[in-house]
Amino acid sequence: MVEERFDFYIDEDAELAKPKPLPLREPRLVSPSKDIEVPRRQSSDSHPAFGPEADPEPESTFKSVKKKHESYDLSGSIFLITGDGRTLNLPVPSNSKLDPLNWGAWKTAGAILALGWYSVVVLTPSQAASLMMHGLLADFSEEDSKPWTLETLITAPTLFMGIGAFLWVPLGLALGRRPVFLIASFVNLVAIIGAGYSQTFHQLLFFICLLGMGEGFALTSAFLMIIDMTFIDQRPKAIAALWSVPGFIGTGALSLVPYLSNHGTDWHIFYRCWTIPVAVSFLLAFLLYPESYFKRPTVAFDGLILLQSATEKLTIYEDLEADSDLYKDLPSYPFDSDAKGLRYRLGLARSPFTSWKAMGRCYLQIAFCAINPLIFWVLIASSFNFAGMMFIGATYGRILGSAPYNLPSWLIIQVNNSSAMGSLLAFPFVGFAMCKLLTRLSKRNRGVREAEHYLFAYIFPVITGALSTLLYGLAVQRHWHFATYYLAYGLNGFSWVTLSIANTLWVTEAFPRWAAPALVVVGGGCYLLSFSISFALVPWIAAHGYMLVGIELAVLQVVGGLIAVPIAFWGKSARQRIHGRWGDERGGALRPL
Repeated sequence: MVEERFDFYIDEDAELAKPKPLPLREPRLVSPSKDIEVPRRQSSDSHPAFGPEADPEPESTFKSVKKKHESYDLSGSIFLITGDGRTLNLPVPSNSKLDPLNWGAWKTAGAILALGWYSVVVLTPSQAASLMMHGLLADFSEEDSKPWTLETLITAPTLFMGIGAFLWVPLGLALGRRPVFLIASFVNLVAIIGAGYSQTFHQLLFFICLLGMGEGFALTSAFLMIIDMTFIDQRPKAIAALWSVPGFIGTGALSLVPYLSNHGTDWHIFYRCWTIPVAVSFLLAFLLYPESYFKRPTVAFDGLILLQSATEKLTIYEDLEADSDLYKDLPSYPFDSDAKGLRYRLGLARSPFTSWKAMGRCYLQIAFCAINPLIFWVLIASSFNFAGMMFIGATYGRILGSAPYNLPSWLIIQVNNSSAMGSLLAFPFVGFAMCKLLTRLSKRNRGVREAEHYLFAYIFPVITGALSTLLYGLAVQRHWHFATYYLAYGLNGFSWVTLSIANTLWVTEAFPRWAAPALVVVGGGCYLLSFSISFALVPWIAAHGYMLVGIELAVLQVVGGLIAVPIAFWGKSARQRIHGRWGDERGGALRPL
């Protein structure tokens, strides 16, 4: 029996009478209810941070209930624009020096330069084999390539882009963004050197597959790193720039391949020359990219408690007690115990916010995301669009090089430049036109940006993608002027990059708690499916002909895009939770917790 202590007394009535910290504004839930009331602030004084003339919230907005599949943390809705038209910088940066939102302009620009340069230099060599087939056919016989074929050098990178997505993103949750970036850059450097000095077909195939795996990093993890460094309102432009500008430069650089390989006859020269930009990429990653993986804790200042969720929601609490102990319960910033060691100073240490457990749970969340119908729809629609790109990209060279066109190689290669120009045009479309539309929609929605607002970005890529395959099929069948091929592939490049930007924004905003696994499913899964489609493309064309295949692909793209219409109406309530013990892991969230 514990003896009663008379020197230690707590007045329970006095403690209960003390004012409690309550949210200044309750989270807006999906379904209102008349049966449950959430307590509201009783103090008549507003905090100075909100101004003296802040209108009280109507009583009805505090009456709500959370159903089984409806949650404030899952809604994908962000209060972004105030009543006077100001755009909020959310999330609120912390005081930690590890927070990437505290970086200066030059530091952020250097990190973006490292990512952009990496995306360019890994794109070109992974797609260059198709432009050097003359030299590859002369060096490797059919017997040398068994059990594969020479065409495997063209299709294998697509497979390993998907495999890379399933490797790099979860590994980033275990090691951090910077260590994984350095590993991927080093793998690319080894691969390009190995390809340049390969002596057998199987050696070359191995190193080209490594290049494809490196590109998988640029197509998935790089966008999570951009999200780490940007506020919500900056994100569409930043993601659009990383998709379109490196796509424009990397695809345009393919026109250099004939000149760097003696018109495709000496493929060794190209890979050896390309070692220089890849080596520069590794140096930029090492020198310019700091660690950006950061778990933002609760922030306290001036009597306010700022609680920021993994979905970038912000709830502000006011502490009404003069001498409160509430701040003592706030978590401190994680600190690397090896911070003064050599590994930390060289930037080779693990992020203090990562864990191997988060990596393991990420794979389980990937499986759940793969069966989510709203994510699976994006995967299928992307695969139809990518199939259209393969339909044009894999066949235009042979068609334009034979009768009735018989074009020289310097004219045929310009088709790639048309696709590159289409990629570049995707940036002003999304970065300016769509951003203005998103701002307008948010203002009409009382300052709240919904994830469904991003669905408008699917309209143009679906239309242009369907039009590109239709135009290409008709041009081949009816022998239209070769400029039609430039137009078709330019529309296709615009369609693919715009669709990829829309996919990245949609899955990360609609499923913010599982942004990383959702991006793996959409990005990696698309390339895995596209690799499978490549085997069916040749017999499909042989059975139906170019015009009919072009029409069929156009129909498939339109049907896949039309699914966005019902999602715009019931998608908000249909977004599903990940059930079970693995659903609580926030390491792969839009803002990790």
